[in-house]
Amino acid sequence: MKRGIAALGIIMLLVLAASVAGGYPTPGFSQVSLKKLDPQLFAPTIGISQIKIAPAAPGNSEPVTVGVKVRSAANQEDICGLNETNFKMETITVPPGGAAVIIENVFATSSTAVNQPIDCNFWLNLAPTWFQGQQYTWLTGTYTVKLWYVKDGKQISSEIFSFRV
Repeated sequence: MKRGIAALGIIMLLVLAASVAGGYPTPGFSQVSLKKLDPQLFAPTIGISQIKIAPAAPGNSEPVTVGVKVRSAANQEDICGLNETNFKMETITVPPGGAAVIIENVFATSSTAVNQPIDCNFWLNLAPTWFQGQQYTWLTGTYTVKLWYVKDGKQISSEIFSFRV
């Protein structure tokens, strides 16, 4: 009889230990499951403020200048201090026979507002790509591109836009 009570006691201790360790749910306690949030919900947004075509024209490789602003989704503030490593260009469509579009240069615009020491707007100079030391030229037609915002080497958010040369 004492062996039976001891065995029953050991079994109860094992069940209690397993429920504390998470092997079995403990009666009376509800389990909560956490889902990982979708990172795209908090991805920054890219805004295209303007596209300056001139002096780009069919037959030359002068840059198309695009005004860009990247805004944090978490706190709705502009992201400052960006450079070439924070942007990546993906060419979607070009006129027949046209070359892919690349980012030639990225630079911050100057701030003219009072009490605004840093302006978080950027100009991107876009141009036709290079091949074997020779730069292609613009062709007449519409170019559609996807601009990526990159942070720590990861493409975080994008904006698709078009322009016509």
